[in-house]
Amino acid sequence: MRKNLLSTAIKGALGLTAAAVLLPAMPAFAQDEAAEAVEEVVVTGSRIKKADFVSNAPVSTIGEEQFSLTGTVNTESLLNTLPQVIPGLDRTSNNPGNGTATVDLRGLGANRTLVLVNGTRMVPTTAGGVVDINQIPTALIKNVEVLTGGASAVYGTDAVAGVVNFILKDDFEGVSLSASSEMTGDSDAGVDSIDLTIGGNFADDRGNAVLNMGYTSREALFQGDRDFSTFAQFDSTDANGNPILIDGGSSGIPGTSIFSGGLAGFSPDSLGVTFDPNGDIRQFRTGETNDFYNYAPVNYIQLPQERYQFNALGHFDLTDSTQVYGRAMFTNSEVPQQLAPTPIFQTVDFTLDGNPFLSQQAQQVLSDALGSGVDTDMNGIDDTATAFVRRRLEEVGPRIAKSGFSSWQINGGIRGDIVDTNWTYDAYYQKGRVTITENQYGNVNRDRFQQALLLDLDADPNGGVCANTSSNGGTVACSPINIFGAGNISEAGAAFLRTAVASTAIFDQEVAAINLSGDTEGLIELPGGAIGLAAGFETRRDTFAFDPSQDLAAGTIAGFNGAPALEGGYSVDEFYVEAYLPILSGAPFAELVDMEVAFRSSDFNTVGSVDSYKVSGSWAPTEMVRFRAGFNTAVRAPNIGELFAPISEGFPGATDPCAGNSPDQSQAVRDLCIATGVPANAVHTAAINPASGQVRALGGGNPDLIEESAETMTVGLVVTPMDNLDISVDYFDIEIEDAVAAFGGGANNILATCYDPSDAAGGVGSAFCNAITRRPDGTIESVLTASQNVASITLKGVDVATSYDFDLFGGLASVNYLGTFTTESDFLPFDGGTTIECAGNFGLDCGEPVPEYKHRAGFLWSQDNLTAQVLWRYVGEVSDDDEGTDYFIESIDATNYFDATVSYGFMENYKVTFGVDNLLDEEPPILGDNQEQANTYPATYDVFGRTYYLSLRADF
Repeated sequence: MRKNLLSTAIKGALGLTAAAVLLPAMPAFAQDEAAEAVEEVVVTGSRIKKADFVSNAPVSTIGEEQFSLTGTVNTESLLNTLPQVIPGLDRTSNNPGNGTATVDLRGLGANRTLVLVNGTRMVPTTAGGVVDINQIPTALIKNVEVLTGGASAVYGTDAVAGVVNFILKDDFEGVSLSASSEMTGDSDAGVDSIDLTIGGNFADDRGNAVLNMGYTSREALFQGDRDFSTFAQFDSTDANGNPILIDGGSSGIPGTSIFSGGLAGFSPDSLGVTFDPNGDIRQFRTGETNDFYNYAPVNYIQLPQERYQFNALGHFDLTDSTQVYGRAMFTNSEVPQQLAPTPIFQTVDFTLDGNPFLSQQAQQVLSDALGSGVDTDMNGIDDTATAFVRRRLEEVGPRIAKSGFSSWQINGGIRGDIVDTNWTYDAYYQKGRVTITENQYGNVNRDRFQQALLLDLDADPNGGVCANTSSNGGTVACSPINIFGAGNISEAGAAFLRTAVASTAIFDQEVAAINLSGDTEGLIELPGGAIGLAAGFETRRDTFAFDPSQDLAAGTIAGFNGAPALEGGYSVDEFYVEAYLPILSGAPFAELVDMEVAFRSSDFNTVGSVDSYKVSGSWAPTEMVRFRAGFNTAVRAPNIGELFAPISEGFPGATDPCAGNSPDQSQAVRDLCIATGVPANAVHTAAINPASGQVRALGGGNPDLIEESAETMTVGLVVTPMDNLDISVDYFDIEIEDAVAAFGGGANNILATCYDPSDAAGGVGSAFCNAITRRPDGTIESVLTASQNVASITLKGVDVATSYDFDLFGGLASVNYLGTFTTESDFLPFDGGTTIECAGNFGLDCGEPVPEYKHRAGFLWSQDNLTAQVLWRYVGEVSDDDEGTDYFIESIDATNYFDATVSYGFMENYKVTFGVDNLLDEEPPILGDNQEQANTYPATYDVFGRTYYLSLRADF
């Protein structure tokens, strides 16, 4: 049994609580001559170095202390609690998920959030250009600066939603050793980590070098380990038609199920028939007592992880005005995923007459409805039958993807002062690579599945010989499989079906840049001072290659999604200029009036030349009040996946308007269903309900894509009504045009549009209906989507931040609040389409909940060596985005989480921190068809329960 470093005695402690408090960036004005000596700095959002610089855009800062106080091991766990962030992939993301951790500002997509380390790009992980922030060494973080809103003019494309800039310690001296451990009140889901950081000056303090080594071990937690996620929940109704949740699952069951349309003696309005282990055929049971397969318990709810990190930073002063510097980062991380055994949904031919695996009655029923019409021995039962079967292959074992992530990035440069000027320069080169290897287990080969169903009964009347005995590309000869009844597939049959699947993906990035920064002191000065200027040039090349094994590339597997090979890349040359204009300073009713402007031109070898700019400014009539406003244009060039990905499959959640759980079963919809190929006796029956609430979507890239364009406006007020109290209120408005999106807004929207009698874009022969392929029995084979510049996105809201410091009980206390009101979050999938409104909603179209209001408020108190912190995280109410159409309307009440921490330093060199997350043991909301994973949204709502963490740090 694994030993967790957290003592079991701590489990029952209720202690003081805490978690991260985020400090909003507030203005600081020079008030005396001493301020002029303040070191010039660069604030995220600008490349101009200036003393007392205050950004005209809202910037939130997470300090180093917060990572320690919250016991943060993986950075996304802290970032995802920001109200400006809609949680992306994290440790709970098993399906969907890919083993990475992402940050998604404003819910505009992780591919629209630019991740920086010390102001330079971090190498991405996926073809979508998304950064896995597992690469960021938590122990080396000095602070994290989060700028929301367009920042393309300053940092380049991808910064449509904003920038997350991780500032690392590059001047550390001494030795720091820290160890931490956490586990839940159920003594599971443990996370242990240890970090060693060594740094010091050399050469008479002309240089500094820092080395960091870290190790993280995270335990697996299964959905079956929690009562709320042990059974897959489905929307249903009771005998009186009232909506209820039932223990459901998948119609792909261990006993095999077949659509019952045309089967004599069986209801055509059900999910079909299934088989008992002796080969007898019977009706598939639905309702509260049902035959659905519960796929939930063996799925991860916390992905295990083992991570090693090695990082080094250094700088050396060649002269008083010239410094060389460098950074090297390496991470190796293993993050497996696990799903229930493969469900195969496939139209097959199988031996019928004389099949020893089927009873005589079953043979006759299947022959009458599904027989081939060939009856060699004239006994009234056809030789073979054809059917669309749904079979859960438990005998093959669970689906496991063992993923290994290896990343490195090196950065080296030279910076300094240009002699006899007010200008500085910074030139650097960096190169990085992320390599992902994945081995998948539990997949089966579709062709071999079909082969093993056709028997040579002449050679063996007991069904022990395949009609085709070849290995068919496998490792063993064909062995027949008995799919008619649970547990009937032999080990030999399972071995024949299994197929080894592996893949390697490599993302390479290379960047070279030079930046200049200075001012016009002594040349041109405005009443408020010299003009600050910055300019630079950057060249970047990104390439990605995905190399899958044959079965994975060809999509001939059932289990994990098929994925064809992909190779592509692009290069871009960019230059920018930026200016800071101090128009007035220290004048009546104008303590400060300033303006920032920036322009960037980017030349891509894919979409050509694109431009972006920003204009912002502020007016401080007094030291206590400051108004600020900004307008940015931003661009995002299509990424490698969007441009070059071949057609591949995915399984998003969707509702089929022709199925039995369709909310609109009018005659008009019925007529459309029949006209598009659904058999009349199958329309609006449970038999064609999408399996597990998902459909097969086929999407791919488009080399003719153009860039996305966005306009971002912020208008804000910063007030300091009294000493140590700062308040800021900022309105934001983001509009994205030509947004790259799947055709029609995705599979669910394609289905809804096709079968909406009131929508002129749908109907028989429309592009939406033509994108849907159905099987002969009426079930959906696939929905075709493809990347296009067809969507538009609108996001509006208000950010509010306050910070107040005061003396309390002999110590220093601070209260911090950061809240976001989202008034509009709309997605228009195409011109003339129906707007998807996501503010205050969640579900099949909107995905992760987007509450209209969300905040985190913290109270921190410290005296001498003692620090205590309490955090209140509030997630506002959200509703099912199918409201008005779904017969089962779900909503999630507002949720409150309280966390607490106490930290104590002793013996000069040591500090111990103890914390409790989710102090009140708040359980997650339980959902039916509109859940993401584990019957809820586990990245938004705590699925672990009360969690304890303990850390010890020694500094020398």
